[in-house]
Amino acid sequence: MKPSSVCIFLAISLCNAFQPNQNRSPQRQISFELYKKKFTINTNLVGDVSSDGLLADQKKAKRKEQDARTAVKSTLGVKSKKKKKKLSKNPTETKKLSKKAEKIAKQRTMNGTVDSTLQAGLSLPEDQDVQIQSVKRGSKSLTIIRGLTCSMDERKKMLKEMKGKLGGGGTLVEGVLELQGSHADKILDLMKKKGFLKAKILK
Repeated sequence: MKPSSVCIFLAISLCNAFQPNQNRSPQRQISFELYKKKFTINTNLVGDVSSDGLLADQKKAKRKEQDARTAVKSTLGVKSKKKKKKLSKNPTETKKLSKKAEKIAKQRTMNGTVDSTLQAGLSLPEDQDVQIQSVKRGSKSLTIIRGLTCSMDERKKMLKEMKGKLGGGGTLVEGVLELQGSHADKILDLMKKKGFLKAKILK
């Protein structure tokens, strides 16, 4: 082919490319429609127009809305408000104990007959009616020593000595010595040696 005929062929093919044709594929028709799209300018707008076609005032309003939606209130570093305890109208009213707490209180006081909180300054060991009892709390066994009237410091020393000799734990609650495990006989021997002649085991 001559160069002039090649140029004419290319010009004809280019003209056909940009003209709609029914035989052409839909993809080519879409690209042609894009070329035909027209833009209109709204002359009625008053004010500063931003790059995305919105007025500056409208853009600010939109930003405020977005900020309000995305703003998350964090309580990090803010002290929590403590709930105030409601004072009972009747000051003599005592809090009701649970069944478990009632049972433990009865064990410590022998159904309210023995008060181990008393402290007599010059009480001799032979004058004290000491009661030793092995009880169960759930699946655990416990030995309780109640009826002591000596000072709390003396009871603490006694408890420390017994824990060392019996090799178990223990505590002093409301004047009552509580030792882990069932050691009633061993504790009775220890109490007799210390001079608590009235000490006895309750079953």
